[in-house]
Amino acid sequence: MTPTPNTPTYPVVRLKPGRERPILSGHPWIFSGALQSIPPDLAPGAIVDAVSARDEFTARGYLNAGNSLALRVLSLDPAEAIDAAFFERRVREAASLRAALARQDTNAYRLIHAEGDFLPGLVVDRYDRWLVAQIHTAGMEAQRDLAAAALRRVVEPEGILVRNDLGARGREGLPVGAPEVLWGGVPERVTIREAGVAYLVDPYHGQKTGFFLDQRDKRACVAECAVGARSLLNCFAYTGGFALAALAANAALVTTNVDASKSALELARANFQLNGHDPDAHEFADEDVGAFLKARVEAGTTYDIVVVDPPAYAKSLESKNRALYGYEQLNALAGRVVAPGGFLLTCSCSGAVTMPEFEAAVHGALLRIRRRAQVVETFTVSLDHPTLLGFPEDRYLKALLLRVL
Repeated sequence: MTPTPNTPTYPVVRLKPGRERPILSGHPWIFSGALQSIPPDLAPGAIVDAVSARDEFTARGYLNAGNSLALRVLSLDPAEAIDAAFFERRVREAASLRAALARQDTNAYRLIHAEGDFLPGLVVDRYDRWLVAQIHTAGMEAQRDLAAAALRRVVEPEGILVRNDLGARGREGLPVGAPEVLWGGVPERVTIREAGVAYLVDPYHGQKTGFFLDQRDKRACVAECAVGARSLLNCFAYTGGFALAALAANAALVTTNVDASKSALELARANFQLNGHDPDAHEFADEDVGAFLKARVEAGTTYDIVVVDPPAYAKSLESKNRALYGYEQLNALAGRVVAPGGFLLTCSCSGAVTMPEFEAAVHGALLRIRRRAQVVETFTVSLDHPTLLGFPEDRYLKALLLRVL
């Protein structure tokens, strides 16, 4: 690869023959087994150019040679430098995609979705006037100042908080620790709004960056189902999002919210009060969801709407079979407490499990308990969680809305 006078130059890693094909087809990762040669003494996260075995430019990205996932692609343009202007372009492009959300009745959404917005290793969620970021990789950690400067210029937030508590950071050789205010100030609690509902968010200690923004479209669908319903069971309830969305459509609904985290349910109760609902008129059970469901099955209790949104059962391909068994077990219990003709919203955020595999596990569960179901709606990606063609590994979230007969 011979650079022209205007082409930025970076250290070069050479690929084995044919290993450029996935990148040219849209995949943003290069694994260590695809590399033929690497310059010595490169710091983890260094920007490099990947060239084919024929010395043709393939991609520009950052390298962590100590990891099996060695290189993450930032650009396919040999003339595009990885500098302040690059980050500002990427952030502006991401913000333009979310412009429709910004005009709707919400002030919270994912602004940067890592590879889906061509900024691998960086996740940024917007909560009103504040941003909460996660930096997963050594390559993005090395660029954090440029990324933060771009966010400040494009979004003009009042503060940026970085969550450093991700296990993925440790696998990249980065410190795992307490949240850090990168710029400005970020309050302990932020009130966001979505479809007429207010939610308190804990950006410092809450799950993910404080709220499950990726479930917005499912909350809206549950609200539609709630019209005319009498009861809702919200499993893995966290801070009450699904129940509150449903109550906005039907204030007479009686909800039961189950989560193993007592502190999450305390925030859920506060969210009920914030929206004018008496928490004492609803049930909050801080216990294991499986044990709760077994007890309700034995008692013969049923609900018009049941939501199951568990944490990831499979974070790697090695744990997939165990995860599929877990989904079947969970949905067999959940299916038995759905009233005839009621709705079951069942979710998976396991990236290693595909939608067909998840649907097969749910189908197997319902066959086992002899319940028929109609698929009312399926969910995968959403506007603020885009993914790339040629990169199915990124489609972690999937959900089925079923009418159970």
